[in-house]
Amino acid sequence: MNAPASTPGERLPQRGLRFAALLLQTILATPLLLLLILTALPAPEFGFGSPPIPAWEAVLVLGLGPVLLFVGLLLASWRLQARSWLRIGLGYVALAAVLAYLAHDDPTVRHPLTLEELSPPFPGAEASYAVLMRYGKAQPLGRNFKAPNCPVAGELARPTALAQWRDALHAHRAELEANWAALAPVRAWWNELSAFDRIGDLTPARADADIPAFQPLRSVSQHGVAIARLQALDGRGDDAIETLLPILQVGRKLQANSRTLVRTMMAIVIERMSLQTANFILDNSTVTPAARARLAAALQGGDPEGGARHLLSTEYAFYSSAFGSKRVGDIWAEIGTGAVHPWRRRALNAVSPFLYNPRATVNLYGDVHADLQGLLARRQFAAMDARVQDFVESHTKRPSFKNVFGQLFASAVPAYSKIFQSYWETQDQRAALLARVTKA
Repeated sequence: MNAPASTPGERLPQRGLRFAALLLQTILATPLLLLLILTALPAPEFGFGSPPIPAWEAVLVLGLGPVLLFVGLLLASWRLQARSWLRIGLGYVALAAVLAYLAHDDPTVRHPLTLEELSPPFPGAEASYAVLMRYGKAQPLGRNFKAPNCPVAGELARPTALAQWRDALHAHRAELEANWAALAPVRAWWNELSAFDRIGDLTPARADADIPAFQPLRSVSQHGVAIARLQALDGRGDDAIETLLPILQVGRKLQANSRTLVRTMMAIVIERMSLQTANFILDNSTVTPAARARLAAALQGGDPEGGARHLLSTEYAFYSSAFGSKRVGDIWAEIGTGAVHPWRRRALNAVSPFLYNPRATVNLYGDVHADLQGLLARRQFAAMDARVQDFVESHTKRPSFKNVFGQLFASAVPAYSKIFQSYWETQDQRAALLARVTKA
């Protein structure tokens, strides 16, 4: 016996349910398909690693494009699947498989390294770090510090003949001495730092963590080496060495336990200025054996090879610790320039597994880090640049459909060759100066 035909009233709810199911499926599938299309385009079409695309193209690709794609998908799905729950179900199965693929992360981190392992606390680390951070960027002293202009900063940044130095220092003597006197509170802080055997770094693994303010460090070091050179030209070699020693000592001590690349780079610049100034003092004044011995003591120790590896590992350890287990919304809240609305943060966190695989991203960066370690030991700076460039281009020119956010994030690798050239030149200068002052 045939079943009675369904009435229009009975068919409408079924059609409404099917349409709702297809609508939800299309809403979920549209951004995935759009992402696949965009990552398949060459970089100039999408903006990865290339100049910004024109405004009209941006509207078409990022505005009208998703709308047209959504409408087209919905119409095609309704036409193909409106009469079949099976096809709708298969669509959801395919969608779930794609989402599972996007959310799948590497099971382990291949090169585990945390900030605590890179720069572990030691007895006295907390006290020395507290003193350093009195002039943190987020602290009142650091935030409100007004650096006096150093009138010979240009000469410090380039090789300058003795006659030019003599003229510049004498021409600006009054200003330099007045600035040096005005920096007395910061100099007292600096001397307190130099009294520590080691200066700890307890910077937490957060992109928005407080770090030492740049201006106080630069101002004291620039004026200090200028005053020391003035004293040398005045024939006061021992006084010049005594002025210079705290500058040199803090510059060296800031490097050994640093957890941030910024702190290390500032310290390398300070050490290098100090070494150049020490040679200037020895060239232009008489320094007693006792003062030479104090200078030699300040130059001794350290492990240049270990220091280079520490410097290379800093960015990787920070990234691994700061972002290796976080979601996109939380990362955005840390690195963003403004406040992230709670609903936007929750929305980004909800889709985070499909855009960002934390362990896979750490492994991308870790593999580069491991390769660079070998090149660093051989001082192959050009090869380091080539390896970094190849990594950046492979993940920004045309990123993969999977882990898009992670690939773009991990490819922000510093230009290590310039950093390490400066580091090794400074270490070579220190070794040469030590040999000079200890020469019988």
